Amino acid sequence: MKSLKIIFLIFFTLLISCNKKQELKREKIENDSVIVYNEDEYYKTKSKKIKVIDTTCDFEEQRAEKDIKQGKLTYTFIYGIGVYDISNKEMNELLSKYSIKLNKVSMSCSRPPKGFKWNCYAKLMNLAIEKKFGEKFIDSLRNIADKQFVEKNPNFIFSFFDCETTSRYVNAKSYEEFLEKPESDFMIELNYPKLSKEQIKKEKANTEVTFVIYRNGTVGRIKVESDFKIAGDLDFARYFEKEAINFVKKAKWKSALYRGIKVNSDMHLNLYNK
Repeated sequence: MKSLKIIFLIFFTLLISCNKKQELKREKIENDSVIVYNEDEYYKTKSKKIKVIDTTCDFEEQRAEKDIKQGKLTYTFIYGIGVYDISNKEMNELLSKYSIKLNKVSMSCSRPPKGFKWNCYAKLMNLAIEKKFGEKFIDSLRNIADKQFVEKNPNFIFSFFDCETTSRYVNAKSYEEFLEKPESDFMIELNYPKLSKEQIKKEKANTEVTFVIYRNGTVGRIKVESDFKIAGDLDFARYFEKEAINFVKKAKWKSALYRGIKVNSDMHLNLYNK
C-alpha cells in the first residue's frame, strides 16, 4: 500500500513539474512576442515582436483535405493580370463532366503579412486536381472552352490588351514594331498639297482613331477624335484627320489572337504631327 502511495506521489510530482515547464515555456514565448491568430490581430498589435499562428489557413487546408477525400472537387481560378476568364461558362460545363466545380477569386496586388498565406483552400485543392488529372488538364479544357466561346459569339469584340502580343499590322513583323510602324507609315505617306514637307513638320495635329479589326482582317466601327485646339492651321488639322481615316481603311491589318484563336479586337491608333 505504501509503495502505491509513493508511486502516485512520484507520478503527481512529475505531472506538476511537466505542466510548470510548459507554462514557463508558454510565458517565455508570450513575453518575447505577441501571438496573433489572424490578420486583424496582426494589424492591431503595436508590438514589434509578433508570433503568427495562421489559423485561417490551417482551417482552409483541413477543409480542403476533407473535401478531397470525399471527392468534392472545386477548381479555383485565382485572378490576376493576364488571366483568361472570358469562357468561364463553357469551362464550368466541361469541368462538370469530371464532377469538378468552378470557382474564382481575385488576387490582390499586395502580399499577405509575413507568416500568413492566402487562398490556402484553393491552392491545395488545385494541386490535388492537377495531381489526379495531370498538369495540362486545366489548360487543355480552357483551350476547348475558349474555342467554344468564340464559335458561339462570333461578333464578340475582345479588348486590345486581352489578346496576345502579336503584330496586327501586315507591315510590322514583331509586336514591338507594330506599336510604332503604323504611325511611321502614315507620316511618310502624308502629303498636304498646300504645304511642303518641311512646312508640314512645323504644324501641330493630333488624331486618335479607334476601330475594330475583325477576324478576317477587315476593319470597321471607325471613330476619330482630334485635338483642334493645338492646331495652328485648322485646314491642315482637318486634312490630317481625314487622311488618318483613309490610312486605317487602306492599310492591311491582321486579326488578333486569343490563345491562338483568331478573334475580333478593338484597336487604338494615336497619330501625332509633332
